[in-house]
Amino acid sequence: MRDGFRIFCLLATFSVALATHAQEAEEAAPRDYIIKALKEGDVFDYDIATGMISAPNGIRVIYHPDQPDSTELTADKATLKQDTGQVTATGNVILRREGQIWKADSLEYNFKTRNFKTAAFRGGDLKYFIRGTQLEGSQTNGVYTARGVLFTQDDTPDPTAYIRSQKVVITPGKRIEFYGASLHVGKIPVAYLPYYKRDLERHPWNMHLEPGYRSQWGPYLLTATRWPGTPQFGGEMNLDYRVQRGFAFGPDFKWDAGRWGSGQLESYFAFDDDPMNDSNSNPLNRERQRLRFTHRANWDRDTQALGVINFESDEYMRRDFFENEYRENIQPKSFLELNRNWENYNLNLLAQPRLNDHYGTVERLPDLRFSGLRQQIGEGPFYYDTETSAGYFKRKYADSSSPWFGGSRFDTLHQVYLPQTFGGWLNVTPRVGGRLTHYGETDGPGSTIGTADRVVFNTGVEFSTKASRLYPDAESKFFEMNGLRHIVEPSFNYVYVPRPNEKPADLPQYDYEVTSPRLLPIMYPDYNAIDAVDAQNVLRMGLRNRLQTRRNNQLEDMLDWAIYTDWRLNPLTDQQTFAGLFNDLRFRPRSWLSLGSNLRYDLDDGMWRMINNSITFEPKTNWGVTLGNFYYLEPGKTSKADRDSVAYTSFSYRFNEEWSFSTYHYYDTKRGRMSDHSYTLYRDFRSWVGYLDLRFIDSVGTTREDDFQISLNFSFKTYPRAPKR
Repeated sequence: MRDGFRIFCLLATFSVALATHAQEAEEAAPRDYIIKALKEGDVFDYDIATGMISAPNGIRVIYHPDQPDSTELTADKATLKQDTGQVTATGNVILRREGQIWKADSLEYNFKTRNFKTAAFRGGDLKYFIRGTQLEGSQTNGVYTARGVLFTQDDTPDPTAYIRSQKVVITPGKRIEFYGASLHVGKIPVAYLPYYKRDLERHPWNMHLEPGYRSQWGPYLLTATRWPGTPQFGGEMNLDYRVQRGFAFGPDFKWDAGRWGSGQLESYFAFDDDPMNDSNSNPLNRERQRLRFTHRANWDRDTQALGVINFESDEYMRRDFFENEYRENIQPKSFLELNRNWENYNLNLLAQPRLNDHYGTVERLPDLRFSGLRQQIGEGPFYYDTETSAGYFKRKYADSSSPWFGGSRFDTLHQVYLPQTFGGWLNVTPRVGGRLTHYGETDGPGSTIGTADRVVFNTGVEFSTKASRLYPDAESKFFEMNGLRHIVEPSFNYVYVPRPNEKPADLPQYDYEVTSPRLLPIMYPDYNAIDAVDAQNVLRMGLRNRLQTRRNNQLEDMLDWAIYTDWRLNPLTDQQTFAGLFNDLRFRPRSWLSLGSNLRYDLDDGMWRMINNSITFEPKTNWGVTLGNFYYLEPGKTSKADRDSVAYTSFSYRFNEEWSFSTYHYYDTKRGRMSDHSYTLYRDFRSWVGYLDLRFIDSVGTTREDDFQISLNFSFKTYPRAPKR
């Protein structure tokens, strides 16, 4: 516990220091308007002399369309003078600006000064809602005044709790001041407020509650209390109790230090009454900790830094208390990465230590990489790319008692290309390259390799083309087809690498090849298993077909179908002649229906290695369903007993504005039983949101027992919080 607490104190101090350096970002310069009719075919009246636009049949105006702070206005009728930015709009007026939406029957607004005046209005954002009889304001002094106001956090026409006020002064994004206000619950006034100020930068206290029962925890209560913060610094406190496991707590912090970057620190300290054993059957310590620190800084468009620290007291800490995170990443890494980009070059520095002995990893202390993108050499026809790296590496295994080895490595790769086009349709790109890798003598208990210099020569040629045909009269109501374009793209890529002077088995394996259900890259530097580089004589063949049509005034791929494989002309001892036949298919016959398929068929063994099919229905806005199956048999294995095979479904349905339901199922077809299924009922309580969740987990094949969980979750709608556990 002492190690985790020391790291926590250090990171907490750092996060507070960063928050004191917060600065506001500069706004980008605005650009011109985009003006469109609400109905297709309608036209505007435009006076060239005055620059006045009149839209009697509806208009949509976007000011600064390419900027993040763009303003959008729609109305049934409007007149706009472009040089001054003044618009007068009537009928279903909607103004979207600064993350807020304002609705009114009539509105006078200036896009440039942001001054506006309106009669009856409604507005707000996801945090609050306001309506009244009159609103006017000026961006010059940054203040807006409203009268006859109702203010609430309930996104409903009949809110449960609200404030009525004779006069309200709004400073957008900062505060709201109420004069002559009264607090109501239902229709009953419960308090009179001569003056009340609501800070919009500091959100109010917020709480997330999750009472429930879980087989491995017993009855439990998980709480997260978020305290009022600022745009620069905030956080929350987690305080949990599980009857069978005991107490746990942990403060979380978030900060935004302007140009110095932003980040967060998450901590958790558990006093586990039943910690069980690790994977080696050794008892775990009762005091268990988890710390996760992330900080990202973008000093400019071309210079970035990212620091990540993941500390865990044992290998099952996240599995036992943060299962959602564990499923996403079973082995999180800690690293510091600095990145600098130029027009054609990139410099990357990576430092990656191991903080958790129970995880195997390759330490990089550091790994410096310089990359040159493919670029033209002078004014000639040749192109060039390069990648050079240098670093010191240690390969450590999960068990701290296992031997490790480490050493230095320098690697440099250089390639030259000669892209050519023949007949205006055939693209041919021959290439030639070479790489030199120097390995320093390894050290450590597992050290057995001395210094080595490996030389690799590579060459090859790529053929590709694209042909298309347009069928403008192809129409189908059933397939929602309005015209059709067929695009076909065949490609051939030949790679030849003679056997290097040093075999992979004679070199330290820091960056090695990892088995994947997908086809690995064959070209350098995309193939990044530097230490596993070996002879290659392979032809990659592919064919891609696309069918495009126009739906809802947008171009959409109805069909995207690719077939490809590798033909190994001289396979290595652990390779087959063909890498397998791969099939990637995406088919969208209707806007509400989509099908996907990823297949891998082993041509040499005559068996399926991967099957991943899915179909999704969304015929209505209030419901949708997905069906699918996944099958995988690792290359090299031929017994179907070694396969992974799962059928899965998901379903969601929204009954009305208050109630909705969702469920998912994972059925293990190999064992013939349900492995994981969940049922969730959602309820909107206006100011609160809540849901009831039931979950069943089959733990066959693991060291745990079957798990059942039922829980209730509640949190304020204003600042909702998704549970991390």
